[in-house]
Amino acid sequence: MNHELRQSEDQAVQNTLLSTYCQPRIKEARERQDEILVSRFRGGPYNIADIGCGDGYHGSIFAPAGGVYHGFEIAPQIAEIARKRWRDEGLENAQVFVGDVADADLQEDFYGLAWCLYFTPGNFRDKSDDLSLYTESYLNRNPVFIRVISRFYSALKPGGLMFLTVYKDVPEAEAAQIDFYEHTGQHVVTLRGSRFVYTAEHMWSTRWTERSMLSNLHECDIGADRVVFHDLNAIAWLVEITK
Repeated sequence: MNHELRQSEDQAVQNTLLSTYCQPRIKEARERQDEILVSRFRGGPYNIADIGCGDGYHGSIFAPAGGVYHGFEIAPQIAEIARKRWRDEGLENAQVFVGDVADADLQEDFYGLAWCLYFTPGNFRDKSDDLSLYTESYLNRNPVFIRVISRFYSALKPGGLMFLTVYKDVPEAEAAQIDFYEHTGQHVVTLRGSRFVYTAEHMWSTRWTERSMLSNLHECDIGADRVVFHDLNAIAWLVEITK
């Protein structure tokens, strides 16, 4: 990805994360996701990897009583917000790593939990403005998604868990994506009915079927028997993966 495109995407990420607007169905899915994770894991002594940690919100919830909390964030400005937040909260066990998670330096069998929340799994892709490259075949075997998830799956301890929040491939999810991006100052350029939404500001967000998720996870050597789809609402799943 060239420098100009990267800056544009980083700015788009910052706009979406820091916006005071959240589309109602997206907000509902996020809140339900957090309810599930808090009820199961808050206060537990887990080493946690947060893929796309954003402003550090989840670290503030789970780091205080946990093991290490490692946030991975590609946008430097957002990473600095998370870093300052955790420093101000005295969370010495929370650390932010800035850069592309596909290149993160990970230790095998280290984390008890790894998660990629708030629809971030749908942002992974080869960086190109040629939208014709993103065919159905590509979406069912996305090499960047596979590289990221397989590496973090290897970094889980046996019995560890991974969670992915993703959009379902339904018209209601597409409408929510478009509404959210338009309210954060972006301009959607994909045709209605595409499997993904792409903006002129280089923000990308794909939607998933159960088949496409399982196909991608199969390429990570993760069998369907290790995957559970939790309904969050009409537009979203929380995908649970057991090592």
